Amino acid sequence: MRIGIDAHVLGKGIGGVERVVEQMTRWLPALAPEHEFVIFVNRRAAQAQRVAPGRNVSVVTLAVAHPLIERSLVLPWLIRRYRLGALIVQRLAPWGCGRCQLILTVHDLTPLKFPQDYRGLTNRLVRLLTRDSVRRARLILTPTQTIADEIKGRFGLAGTPIRAYYNGVDTESFSPATSGAPDPAVEALGLTKPYVFSSGAIEARKNLETVYDALARVPGDTPVRLVVAGKVRDPSYAAALERRARALGIAPRVHQLGFVDEATLAALYRHAACFVTASKDEGFNLPPLEAMACGIPVICSDIPVHRELFEGHALFFAPNAPEALAAAMAGLLAPSALQRDLREGGIALTHEFSWQRAGERIVAALRDVLAA
Repeated sequence: MRIGIDAHVLGKGIGGVERVVEQMTRWLPALAPEHEFVIFVNRRAAQAQRVAPGRNVSVVTLAVAHPLIERSLVLPWLIRRYRLGALIVQRLAPWGCGRCQLILTVHDLTPLKFPQDYRGLTNRLVRLLTRDSVRRARLILTPTQTIADEIKGRFGLAGTPIRAYYNGVDTESFSPATSGAPDPAVEALGLTKPYVFSSGAIEARKNLETVYDALARVPGDTPVRLVVAGKVRDPSYAAALERRARALGIAPRVHQLGFVDEATLAALYRHAACFVTASKDEGFNLPPLEAMACGIPVICSDIPVHRELFEGHALFFAPNAPEALAAAMAGLLAPSALQRDLREGGIALTHEFSWQRAGERIVAALRDVLAA
């Protein structure tokens, strides 16, 4: 069968979703050689050769990569142009697909659960069209069982198969420091130790205000800094964080780096005292897993996805409890048995998550559905 993969997000700095899509384009053709894959990319990704053609891989450059225009006009035409038997697409399914089977990847339901944080026309359309998309899908892929259960509960799907594939971590790119020597990438940013690290998109669901409040509560004789890396998705939220830092008196100790490349990201993980994620909602959350692969203890907000993935290998705190987070951060700033146990347990956990295993689960689900 000829299978299309919508990879228009590649090269846009979207973070976790972009990483998942890129790994799909690498592993699915290798693990399912009996199928032919047509991968649709935007012009930037095509110029950077983010996806390479192969024996069973064709790469097609999209004339338009805007998600709504792509789904309403471009993808339906491409389905017919390339006679696709199936199409793997992110969150929203195109219309007018004929007999092409839609394989829908739903990374999370956050825009539906927190509409107050996701405003504007695009997010309103996402909320309106997600129900239609999941009902038309032949197969739904999710990064965790938590999200699979949320989809079943919210939309009452009975016959549509929903499979959790679980994301992976690249343990070659993300690995522990080989020595205690300073890293040039970290030194170039002018950062001094100790620092607590957090990464991910800058938006309200990441709950960074709780991390700021916790930093202000860490004992004053502990000169800890907070380093945050991630693309700003909500400028008004980013501005509110800056005001909060000034009001709390911690602005000199907070470093907002914006989006960083993978090599710099790995260096920031390796030299952090600990990694913190305070998210109110996630579909998977790759950064804690990447931090664990780099040998860094992790502190997570106590939400279902984090419990499913990291139970027994991280410290947990209620998302609205900065005092508990401050205590956890303070406890990991100096070497201790707890710090050692979290490091060793985290590294061991990452061996259970690989992109090859994720690809194998997706291919198994595809074969079941396409055979039927």
